[in-house]
Amino acid sequence: MSNRLIQAMKSKGLRITSQRRWIAELFSASNGFVLPRQVHSYIAQHLPGVSYDTVYRNLRLLADLNLIEQFDFPEGVRFKLRCGPDRHHHHLICIQCQQTIPIDFCPLEKDLNLPTEFQVVSHKFEVYGLCGSCAAS
Repeated sequence: MSNRLIQAMKSKGLRITSQRRWIAELFSASNGFVLPRQVHSYIAQHLPGVSYDTVYRNLRLLADLNLIEQFDFPEGVRFKLRCGPDRHHHHLICIQCQQTIPIDFCPLEKDLNLPTEFQVVSHKFEVYGLCGSCAAS
């Protein structure tokens, strides 16, 4: 699975550094969200002295290239592998088990009556709540 992320990085023109290879391995082994400090700790085990800022810049770059996804939890930012669709999508996120469920439509495609002089260049839509399993327990 890490090979898939590495191939995706190569297809975006990224040089595959040892740090990016370790990031790919960690995300491929993870089933859920990863905190930036967890990524840094994991890489530091293999590359002592690696800077937190460098690790975070790599995470932001991979998110900007749509190879991983960034989520803004109240406790701080988290990252995870893209959940599947290569097209633009949004999420329902369980605050207990952290399951993410893709939403197959974009709220901006609805008639929101935005001011005509306003030009949208980027947006995110995330709904936080409890999935059926967590709500039942």
